[in-house]
This record gives sequence, structure tokens and C-alpha cells, in this order.
Amino acid sequence: MHKATGKLASRYETIVGEDLNVAGMVRNRPLARAINDQGFGTALRMLAYKTNWNGGRLMLVDRFYPSSKTCSNCGAVKTKLPLSERTYRCGSCGLVVDRDVNAARNLLKLSASGAESLNACGGCVRPGKVGRRLLKQEPGTASAGKTGTAAGQLAAADTELSDAP
Repeated sequence: MHKATGKLASRYETIVGEDLNVAGMVRNRPLARAINDQGFGTALRMLAYKTNWNGGRLMLVDRFYPSSKTCSNCGAVKTKLPLSERTYRCGSCGLVVDRDVNAARNLLKLSASGAESLNACGGCVRPGKVGRRLLKQEPGTASAGKTGTAAGQLAAADTELSDAP
């Protein structure tokens, strides 16, 4: 598990996982042993600290988000989709795809929806060395992690100087 989570965290900047109801899933007696053997909680914990080390982020999607019930092509949401139905068939657009592939596509769209704002200043898509921060490239703006503009900082400095005795 350490090798797998380490490889994922070092290879991808954003990792999306679902916050599953593992306690509810274990109540299914035929699947309980297999579910417990997977160690979902341990894997998420390892991914969380390893993505943080590598400068990435781990997005956890709420367990009630309908990732497998939503059509990845048109966005239509099915009201019911039993676990025994392994192929997703959209009634609106006619898409036929594996249920897990459909859910993965929806999670990809969800993660990409907020990714563009992170790279708006021309920063690298891949995280750099740990401890090295990217600088904003627009003239007159503060470095990453600081707020305000150069003009605002000068005005604040003038105010501090005028208040001095």
C-alpha cells in the first residue's frame, strides 16, 4: 500500500477519492472480508500525507455525490442504479459505458472544475520542489501566499509612517 500510494502521490498533482461509507458496506456479509482487506481508510490517510509532502492535493468527494448515477456525457442523473447493474446506460443521450468508467469520468470533471484557477498565474501544472513557492507573474501583485497589491502595500506603508510620532 505504501508503494501504490507513494507512486500515485508523486505522479499526480490532484487525486480524487470518494468518502465511502465503509461501515455500511461491511454489513454486506458476503463482501465484508474483501472490503476489510482493502484498507480504504489507511489508503486515504496515506494519500493525504503523501500528496501534502509532494505539493499536491487530495480531494474527497462526499459519499452522497452521484458519481455513478450521473451521465458523464450529458449530465442526466438516474434516480436508481442498483449495484448489480455494472453497465451504465443513459436514457437521455444513449451513452453505454462501464459503471466505474462513468464514475471516474465524473470525478475527473469534478476535479478539473477547480484546477484552472490554481494555474491562472502561469504556475507549473506539476508541483515543484518542496518548500519552493511559485511567484505570481502579473506586475504589481504580491508573491504567492501573500495578499494585496504593490500599490496597496505602499499605501499601507505610508499610513504607518504618517502615524509614527
